[in-house]
Amino acid sequence: MEKEQLLGTTFTCEQIVTEDMTAASAVEGTPNVFGTPMLVALAEKTCFLCMDQASGEGEASVGVSLEIMHTSPTPVGMKVTCTAKVEKVGKMVEFSFEAVDEAGVIGTGKHVRAYVQKAAIEEKAAKKLNK
Repeated sequence: MEKEQLLGTTFTCEQIVTEDMTAASAVEGTPNVFGTPMLVALAEKTCFLCMDQASGEGEASVGVSLEIMHTSPTPVGMKVTCTAKVEKVGKMVEFSFEAVDEAGVIGTGKHVRAYVQKAAIEEKAAKKLNK
């Protein structure tokens, strides 16, 4: 698939909330419900997998920016589904997304990702260890 063909497409991922995905597992004293960091991860995964359909050899996508509203709690054991839509394709790929559980909308947001050469990014990061 060509990158330009991503425009307007949607991609969906789902997962069942487990104990290790709760806010309480990340920050002691917070509620035992689906944590915002895990919602961020699900949104990133959904957008990454969407872009991966058009990745070239040695290419991957990385997150550049994220805007998120986590508006409703989800209990352990319930399914969360995230659907992302490609809104713009250029140097960066812009997404809107919505996450729902079995009772309704739990979050919305926007995410921007960029295609990069995976080896080059990993090499650039490794150089930081040698300074």
